[in-house]
Amino acid sequence: MRQEYFRIKDICRKGLIKYLEQACSNLPVPENPTILDIGCGTGVPTCWMAEYFSGSVTAIDTERSSLTFFQEKINSTDFLNNIKILNISFFDLKAGQNSFDVVLAEGFLNIVGFETGFEKVVEFLKPDGYFIIHDEFKDHDAKIQFIQANKCRLVNTLYLNETIWWNDYYKALDSSIKEITDNELAGQFSRDVKEIEYYKVDPSQFRSIYYAVQKSKP
Repeated sequence: MRQEYFRIKDICRKGLIKYLEQACSNLPVPENPTILDIGCGTGVPTCWMAEYFSGSVTAIDTERSSLTFFQEKINSTDFLNNIKILNISFFDLKAGQNSFDVVLAEGFLNIVGFETGFEKVVEFLKPDGYFIIHDEFKDHDAKIQFIQANKCRLVNTLYLNETIWWNDYYKALDSSIKEITDNELAGQFSRDVKEIEYYKVDPSQFRSIYYAVQKSKP
């Protein structure tokens, strides 16, 4: 039952991939880059990153059930040898400084705090490497100042308004949930139903933004 839940969520989640592609467009990433995806979930962005950059990805998350689905999903695909999945917290990741050419963090900084998370992630990034951040659209000017004050260059931003979130994600998810006839499966979506209801009450809380950041050389 949990597998079907993740499958439906994956289908809906793919509606937002085009914005990740826009945020990553025109980044001169080296050949065969090493990539870190923090909070990968079921791996929809992870798989896109592995294919788009033709690199090797370390994908980490603390939710075991999501990672189990992710692993099963890629076991019979070409991604199997390009993606390593780890069930750990970012703060327990055993990787040296300057380890990755690209780091993706979608929602991670919103959870741990922008400044705290940013400083720690950048330690793992190679000089001239890229940090792709997807975060809530709050304190925008302060975040830009913080990025520039921490030996990084802001390369690109991409704003996602509340209409985008409805048209490219919540609308499809809402429709999929309403089509479910199995009560047990429907119950898996209780948190998603509450999130959709919250969206309808105050859509402005669902604005977000991508930051594409490059780490400066010493």
